[in-house]
Amino acid sequence: MQRHPSTSRRRLVGAVTFAALVLAACGGGDDSAPSTTRLPLGPDSTETEPTEPPATTTAPTTAAPTTAAPASSSSTSTTTTLPPIPRQPLVGIPLADGEEPIDRPALAVKIDNASPARRNHSGLAVADIVYEEIVEGSITRFAAVFHSRGSEVVGPIRSGRSQDVDMLTSLDQPLLAWSGGNPGVEALIANSTLVDLNWQAGGQGYYRGSGSIPHNLYNSTERLWAQTPPDHPGAPPEQFPYLRPGNEFAGTPVDGFDLAMRGIDVDWDWDPESGRFLRSQQGAPHVDVQHGRIGAHNVVVLGVQYKPSTIDARSPEAQTIGFGPLWVFADGEVIHGVWIRESADQPWQFFDENDNPIGLRPGNTWVELAERQPTATETNPGIELSIAFAE
Repeated sequence: MQRHPSTSRRRLVGAVTFAALVLAACGGGDDSAPSTTRLPLGPDSTETEPTEPPATTTAPTTAAPTTAAPASSSSTSTTTTLPPIPRQPLVGIPLADGEEPIDRPALAVKIDNASPARRNHSGLAVADIVYEEIVEGSITRFAAVFHSRGSEVVGPIRSGRSQDVDMLTSLDQPLLAWSGGNPGVEALIANSTLVDLNWQAGGQGYYRGSGSIPHNLYNSTERLWAQTPPDHPGAPPEQFPYLRPGNEFAGTPVDGFDLAMRGIDVDWDWDPESGRFLRSQQGAPHVDVQHGRIGAHNVVVLGVQYKPSTIDARSPEAQTIGFGPLWVFADGEVIHGVWIRESADQPWQFFDENDNPIGLRPGNTWVELAERQPTATETNPGIELSIAFAE
């Protein structure tokens, strides 16, 4: 792995105590979040004004119950509802007066990250959201989600997995460009709310390009959007909470971080000049051959459980409904906390260790679906993540 210049200052995040998060046994990605939890609204719709100092929270001395989740805002504060801010939904950029969100659906493209495909990555640098998921063989695959921008070349495009349905359903009938899969996955996606643009089942515009089979299938976002059904509802809803104008991302300064995604070593380094974290993998800068160096305004590390897929036990399936540990990186800083997602059709909610909503900065977002080990504890979240904190 390419090491950051300040490697000597890196320390395992597992050494951090998450006293207020009650994460010891929640096992990121439980089947459902506790139904008794009252969730505060995101930073784009509320402001909270304390009326008296909040009570002190201490770390539990025994393992937390599996049904525990972060408490909602206490009765010692009042909440003022603020009007929502119209935005381009997947990048959080506020709209000008009279401007409307781009009237097209979210487009998710499954992109190969096997070794033969990496030198030909196309489109990842301009996607609004990229999910990196672990697949069989200790490699990863990307689900690149486009809405505000497109790419004339996108790929190399590969097959889907059962985990894609829960992960993408909240985009409200997104188009899914993929190369197909086993019969069970094909049936699952065909019966979901995802608009199935399977190359092997009638999806149009695919062609063989740079690379060797099966790592050389491509398309264009315009050709894929042209296949939108006439009765499609249009623009997707927001997937993440965003900071309100004038608010700053208030975390702990960092220089970057390293993350192990099973067999893929990922490195994100803060670049003040571009205002983004720049991505490297397997010791080399990650480059999009169409659009240049890959970076993100927000990098979100979600600790999730991976269970064997019910369709193919050899295939890991990220559990993206439930709750688990979270690290949000933006503006050269990090905030740690917890993620919550109540169902597949609901967006993500992020909270810090004091139960305050975390807002992302407007811009593109990469989401790392990091594997949380079953041996995770409160003081060791069970994720191979290390952070270089800035001096």
